[in-house]
Amino acid sequence: MSYTLEEILRIPALLENLKDFKFDFSKDKSYLFVGCGSSFNLGFIAKTLLNMNGYKADVITSGYVMLFNKIPKSDVAILITRTGETTETVKAAQTIKNFGIKTIGITCAKDSTISKISDESIILDFAEEKSVVMTGSFVLILALLVNGINKYDFSEESKKVLNSSTEVIDKLDLSKYEHFVFLGYDENLGVSKEGALKLQEMALQYVEYHEPLEYRHGPISRLTEKTLVVINSKDNLEEKKLKKDIEKLGATTLEISFQGEIKVPNFNGFEIPLRLIPIQYLGYKKAIQMGYNPDTPRNLSKSVKLE
Repeated sequence: MSYTLEEILRIPALLENLKDFKFDFSKDKSYLFVGCGSSFNLGFIAKTLLNMNGYKADVITSGYVMLFNKIPKSDVAILITRTGETTETVKAAQTIKNFGIKTIGITCAKDSTISKISDESIILDFAEEKSVVMTGSFVLILALLVNGINKYDFSEESKKVLNSSTEVIDKLDLSKYEHFVFLGYDENLGVSKEGALKLQEMALQYVEYHEPLEYRHGPISRLTEKTLVVINSKDNLEEKKLKKDIEKLGATTLEISFQGEIKVPNFNGFEIPLRLIPIQYLGYKKAIQMGYNPDTPRNLSKSVKLE
């Protein structure tokens, strides 16, 4: 079994550990999420969810901070780096500290640079991953942040979503598809962005992500019978109409929603960590179908370190 698959399948066990961590957001403070790649996507989802629930939050790439020395006004910066050693994020942390902003580093590695230079650290070393691509640790960190707003026990629900995901995706003939589109609104747009990245990283596929109704305004021109459209839906009528229109044009849809092919519980948006599970498994399965090793994708490393 590949490391990537192991790290996806252990998500329910990882989520059981959340009870040992206490992290809360305050509406009296403004937050800034900082990261690269999947860590940036994670911050994008978290800030969107916070904004939707009356909190002040923003997100920025570590590279932007490093290059331009510009930082949105904030009280607390949360720097996310799985290895704790990503050069841009480490440098961004030091820059942010120079602005007098409190820093919190979130990492899955003990004794990492980010934990040493941040004012506070959340170290989730039990979620450290051997594979290059971020999977289970992403779900765990996002669940930790979600629980900073509202507390949920995601472990049992994640077992159901994981079982549903493997059952549905295993039935797909993935050799038919060479174009993957991910659609979603609000926090689900962040999930779609991350879904596109997983298919790029693991399976080297041609991918897109959009808001659902924006898809008709140009991008749909690339749709063919070789397209799989993953809709992270909020179960509204217009999204369902779009799904039918896409299928009429010959493409295949996979709906992740409260009533979709892969069902997630309705926690008013707070179910968002569970929506990552099927897209991660889809990326893994497509990589295997293509004959690629999902543990060590081409041109990628576990941590980007710049000279």
